[in-house]
Amino acid sequence: MAYATPEDYDRYGDGVIPVEQLEKALDRASDQIDRLTYNRIVACGFDNLTPFQQLNVTKATCQQADFVYKYGDYLTMPLSGYSAGSTSMTFKAATGAGGVQTSDAVLDLLLPTGLTDRRLR
Repeated sequence: MAYATPEDYDRYGDGVIPVEQLEKALDRASDQIDRLTYNRIVACGFDNLTPFQQLNVTKATCQQADFVYKYGDYLTMPLSGYSAGSTSMTFKAATGAGGVQTSDAVLDLLLPTGLTDRRLR
């Protein structure tokens, strides 16, 4: 189950994902959110989260879907940088739990929910 609907994406996403790819992108992003939150949402159930947690997880799912759609090709590259003559590029992506490549914006949404805390509960 995706943590965001196409309607949520219209509200919280950047609108860059084509409609025909949106459901798949939100499903994939939800799986990555599960890894970033140590599967705590799976364990307790999305409906059992507080309204604040639900909203932030939904927003984070939309942002993660956008991030992967925009930078997916670069995220799977074996290179972390590129240099040609005096031109140099370095690719930076935050890495969360489970090695998920994400953005600081996604981590900033998830951090105050308490779901990304590494401590055991």
